[in-house]
Amino acid sequence: MEEAPRTNRTGLAAGIVATVVLLAVLAVALNLGPFADEEPSPAEFLSQGDEICAQAHDEFLEIQGSTPRTADDAASQVEALIDVAEEEGVELSDLDPPASLDEGVSDYLADRDRGIETLREGLKAARADDPEAYEEAQAKLASEQKKRQSTAQKLGFSQCSKPLAEDSELERQARPPLGE
Repeated sequence: MEEAPRTNRTGLAAGIVATVVLLAVLAVALNLGPFADEEPSPAEFLSQGDEICAQAHDEFLEIQGSTPRTADDAASQVEALIDVAEEEGVELSDLDPPASLDEGVSDYLADRDRGIETLREGLKAARADDPEAYEEAQAKLASEQKKRQSTAQKLGFSQCSKPLAEDSELERQARPPLGE
């Protein structure tokens, strides 16, 4: 009679342990099961977003601390503003909003993207040394500010899209150039 092969219990145990470890590593890497990130509360999400926006707000103020004197100065300033706005957008997009805020976050990010496009219009005008087009882009950006702020506040943000100027100054900036 043939004898059944002996099982190597140590090898079997090691295989089981290796499989369990592999599954745990995959669960952590894929954010599954007990390793999944918990959805932040709306208050936590809004607090994190406001922190990002407050930092960007400070950077905007610093960049706009001096008035550009030439088209090159204006282009450099607008490029820096675009960089800060895009980074702020990336950081906000990286936050995982609770499901209850998904639609509002999408609306706000869309408003921000329109603002960045307007900044790009101003950059294009500055690079072309076209002061009228630059002023038009600046006026458009200022006129859209209240909508961005309103969308942010409706969502629950207090720092995001907070104007850099008082209402009266923002209204002045929103007026189209006299050539129109």
